[in-house]
Amino acid sequence: MLNLNQFFLSSLCFWIALGCQKPQEEKEESSEEISIDIDSLSKKELDHFHKVFDSTFTKLHKLRQFNGVVLGAKDKQIVYKKAFGYRNIRRRTRLEEDDIFQLASVSKQFTASAILLLEQDSLLSVNDSINQYFPNFPYPGITIKMLLDHRSGLPNYIYLMDRELKDKHTPIDNQLCIDYMYEHQPGKYGSPDKSFRYSNSGYMLLASIVEKVAQTPFSTFLEQRIFTPLGMDSTFTFDPVKVQQDNIPYGHTGGGRKFEEYMLDGVLGDKSVYSNVEDLFKWHKALLGDSLLSEESKEKAFTFHSPKRKGSHNYGFGWRLFKPSDGTKVIYHGGWWRGYSTLFVHYPESEAFLIILTNRVNHSFGNTNHVFDILEIPEFRRR
Repeated sequence: MLNLNQFFLSSLCFWIALGCQKPQEEKEESSEEISIDIDSLSKKELDHFHKVFDSTFTKLHKLRQFNGVVLGAKDKQIVYKKAFGYRNIRRRTRLEEDDIFQLASVSKQFTASAILLLEQDSLLSVNDSINQYFPNFPYPGITIKMLLDHRSGLPNYIYLMDRELKDKHTPIDNQLCIDYMYEHQPGKYGSPDKSFRYSNSGYMLLASIVEKVAQTPFSTFLEQRIFTPLGMDSTFTFDPVKVQQDNIPYGHTGGGRKFEEYMLDGVLGDKSVYSNVEDLFKWHKALLGDSLLSEESKEKAFTFHSPKRKGSHNYGFGWRLFKPSDGTKVIYHGGWWRGYSTLFVHYPESEAFLIILTNRVNHSFGNTNHVFDILEIPEFRRR
């Protein structure tokens, strides 16, 4: 049986293989509704894709091991989109393809992009000390760059707030978390820039830096600088009213029970962006160009900042990175938050894209080793 990370890797392998096919000549952009372009991929390729993934996700759903929405694209064209399961498992309310999910840690790429946009505006530098923005911060020697690539050594604010706050349901904000870090000063996980240690605290602080520099709420900055310009009309950060919309599925436990509202849902930067597969496809297309992030900014974001042994997964600014044996680069991120699991895969070499949004905890997705076998990618098969 495969765990969640293995399942995500098997899906990632499929898209590496798909992306390694020779790209077709780029089609002229159209403002019409996105649809499958049968000229972009051969009928045989499309049939093969649908057979492998439709059968896989259908089987997993029947086994109660997958509940969510999947979208795949190639050459800037959507080639697969389908919803499986329920918004509310107990009431059997069906999921729709355009439903909006909590993105969990996939939200981090928007936080990193906000920082890079401010650097493009010459309003900050990733080499700035965070003490410029948080005077007397009890963890010295940390730069914005260290927050971005998870090398700050900061303790996890989530554990601190969960321990100190008795009210677990009323949403809190970033400032309260920062105040508590000043007050309680929990032990750090390591020295700045010494080693990689995944940090939700770092991205919570980055969102607050955006607010200080832009002099506007983080949610407003994302809306004005990213979501609205790209036509991501279904994308927003946590709002206690908006998240009550009918088209936002509940996060569920593995047993199908709803997760209740939680105080940390309102903390932004490390999570709590909500979106759907169509909007994230728009985001993927924006990352293929330079109308939003410059080539220089993307180079920073998509560079291996925490080198490990050859062939391993790594981290840039807001994205995980993987380099297959052919020397290309796969840009991706996964996430989990209170029943929502997400996977975002962006493959610029052939403009391939995969987004998986789910709303039920799964620690075992069933055996998908046949995906490795069909795609003949031994470097992943061994994982």
